[in-house]
Amino acid sequence: MAKLTTKKKASPNAPPKLWERQEDESAQAFQGFATYRDMGAERSLAKVAKKLGKSKALMERWSRHWQWGIRVDAWDDELDRQSCQALTKGITKMRKNHVDIAKAMLNKAFKALQNIPVDDMTSKDISTMVDVATKLERISRGEVTERTEGKQTIAGEVSLDYTNSINLSNISDEELAVLDAIAEKIFTE
Repeated sequence: MAKLTTKKKASPNAPPKLWERQEDESAQAFQGFATYRDMGAERSLAKVAKKLGKSKALMERWSRHWQWGIRVDAWDDELDRQSCQALTKGITKMRKNHVDIAKAMLNKAFKALQNIPVDDMTSKDISTMVDVATKLERISRGEVTERTEGKQTIAGEVSLDYTNSINLSNISDEELAVLDAIAEKIFTE
């Protein structure tokens, strides 16, 4: 049985990685392994034998002797590691780009805001600016901007005027059921 190693090549004398040609492995045996390795999820010794024009028995001997199973597992792990590394690098680059874009936009918006005379602003403009600025600050500090959970209690009375007829034809059966439940609560308390 061949001795396999997982050490990285540090120098020309370092042992090869598991998915590379091993010491004393013939070119033909390595070609068989490389074909097997590169098949991915479709790996099969029979397919390798057919592709190379060799016997399946020979592929089985090579596979046992050169430990193809262990080597392809190491190869798959390496591909996964490289894929994760590339994905992480891409996400990091995307986030940096988004931050750069946001900074540029904020700089332009800040300059534009400084050029708007206060007297030209409506109360709606001011209210919108306060709302947006508050949300932006809260997001920047990692705080929630809106609370949607919980129960709200409304105090006071609601009076209804039924002097005009109410058209309920556009309300679904489900909505009518909800309306009935609400009315029952209102009028029985």
